[in-house]
Amino acid sequence: MLIARVGFLILLLPLQVLLLLIFTLCDLAWMIRSRLKRAREMNSAPLSGLCSIIVLNWNGKPLLAESIPKILKAVEFDGNPHQILVVDNGSTDGSVEWLRSNYPQVDILPLEQNLGFGEGNNEGVQAARHDVVVLLNNDMIVSEDFLRPLLEGLSDPSVFAVASQVFFPDGKRREETGNTRGRFERGYLHLSHEHVQQYHSIRKVLPVLWAGGGSSAFRRDLFLELGGFCGLFSPCYLEDTDLSYRAWRRGWKVLFAAESKVLHKHRSSSSVRFEPRHLESLIERRRLWYLWKNFQLRTLVTHFLLFPSNISKWLSISDYFSALGKLPRVLWLRFLEPRRKVNDRQLWEWTHRPVSYLNHFDAERASRSRRANAPARILILSAYLPHLGTHGGAGRVFQLLKRTSRHCEITLVTFVEDESDRAFLGQAEKYANRVESVLRRRFDPVSFFPYEPFEEFNCRAFRKRLEQVLLEQDFDLAHFEWPQMGLYADSVGNIPKVMTEIEVNYAAHQTLIGVASGLLRKTRLYYNTLQTLYREVEVCKRMDRVVCVTDADKDYLEGYVRNEKLRVIHTGVDTRFFDYDPEGSVPGTIVFVGAFRHAPNIDAVHFFVEQIFPEILREEPEAQFYVVGSSPPAEIQRLGRHPNITVTGFVEDIRPYYRKAQVVVVPLRTGV
Repeated sequence: MLIARVGFLILLLPLQVLLLLIFTLCDLAWMIRSRLKRAREMNSAPLSGLCSIIVLNWNGKPLLAESIPKILKAVEFDGNPHQILVVDNGSTDGSVEWLRSNYPQVDILPLEQNLGFGEGNNEGVQAARHDVVVLLNNDMIVSEDFLRPLLEGLSDPSVFAVASQVFFPDGKRREETGNTRGRFERGYLHLSHEHVQQYHSIRKVLPVLWAGGGSSAFRRDLFLELGGFCGLFSPCYLEDTDLSYRAWRRGWKVLFAAESKVLHKHRSSSSVRFEPRHLESLIERRRLWYLWKNFQLRTLVTHFLLFPSNISKWLSISDYFSALGKLPRVLWLRFLEPRRKVNDRQLWEWTHRPVSYLNHFDAERASRSRRANAPARILILSAYLPHLGTHGGAGRVFQLLKRTSRHCEITLVTFVEDESDRAFLGQAEKYANRVESVLRRRFDPVSFFPYEPFEEFNCRAFRKRLEQVLLEQDFDLAHFEWPQMGLYADSVGNIPKVMTEIEVNYAAHQTLIGVASGLLRKTRLYYNTLQTLYREVEVCKRMDRVVCVTDADKDYLEGYVRNEKLRVIHTGVDTRFFDYDPEGSVPGTIVFVGAFRHAPNIDAVHFFVEQIFPEILREEPEAQFYVVGSSPPAEIQRLGRHPNITVTGFVEDIRPYYRKAQVVVVPLRTGV
């Protein structure tokens, strides 16, 4: 199969290059036309609050017997005189007569023949009385409260359509949800329905790629302005996908309302009319027309060059050439489209990352949702789990969390280094209203030549978890602990941002140059320093305030970051916990304390043991050196073989070592 796909790729490549050239010429002609012809602005009038519910029917009398009573109940529940209009697509099963006899309050538009899904609905929209049309398939069973979320979603004049959440009967695989999305993979366009999340109900409406034509509400004037469903896709499938894209490109939103719920008896009409193979072939051809007709040229480049490798995997060669038969019409329709206000990249971003849509269109939501006299809502993003006992930086953040929680509502989203870290989650959970932890594993590069420290913290799993939190809650302040977390500032939006420079990374990198040997290694470290400086300064620019932990750290950033942004908050010590008794020290006892996940501590111990401790032993042969700290690597543990050196590893309480120390050493050569 792989060999066949590679063969198709080679054989069809000249044709694909030719197609790319044709589309390029078409778009050049379109650019000339769009400059000469000014796009007509469409201002949607205020809505009346009434809608026309249009049910498309073809030989579906048994389905109507189940769906119409539910629609009548929903209208009664909403309490407004909405219109119910059945568009009969040339039925021969007595549907029209049955409706007239049993439901005289339902309007009927009988068509002489089956015009298909798109053109049948177009006729219904033309005949509708009200300014909102709700399009339903005859196999949709609506909940009694499904109307109000749709109508409220359309209250924004820039909204074109609002889709319902779709369920399936018990025992059937849920192939639709209404939460629609698309993605490209090796030139092939995948269209999908994604799972509905809790945040969809919290936010009421969020963007989707398309609104299903059998379970959505549309503004009638905008629907008619677009010309309705395109006849290219007749008799069925992808008309709604195409219509929604054309709305998006004009800047009209297509949204999903999870609280509007319908039950779909999937393909009850199409499964009668088409054989399964015919249906699959029909859909694949329309997928190509939709793509060619609408998407930008830069999106199509990858499609044309790589798509032949998908032949025999997703569609047959005959289906492909059959789709090419409609190319002249596709190009003409592409040429007629007006200039776009929303590009493919924006649309992809909004539908794949709904938080980016909220940040763009509802940037002030946090201030709007703030409650009078309520505690401030603080979001803390931490590179390491805040806790006591193993990590100095984590201890500082823990103390901040503990004290801030007295006055604020805290949500913490944090990395954990490994599964053993989760044992400390309880410390943070005691002071935070919500804690979300992500195991730091796979990451995405942020530069062509990866460099520490930013690479390893750029994780999709963390961003996904963070954005889920942001979709479920609003915050008054975002606090980033460690500059690496500033990579996620774009997800947070425009709420105030504070970042703590627990370590000025570029300065820490710079210290490595002085202790490195070899020109090549020094050159690489110098490159890393410059890259880190650039990244760090860019992150600082995104912040409203940057907190440094020492005056020296502030000095490192001055000149690169505006001085009014910089603040110094020194790391404090809990003097009640770390009490001091000078009588407890043991002569000749030297102590180093540091977590060994931090590379400068490893270098410090080696430097002390190799360069300083031998000089001490010449003067004080009985001196004892205690290396105290979690996660010592094997090279540090081996130092414990020396009779005057003890490597403790993790200890429950470091205070006894501080008390017995005559001298505490900090022999740091690297880091800040």
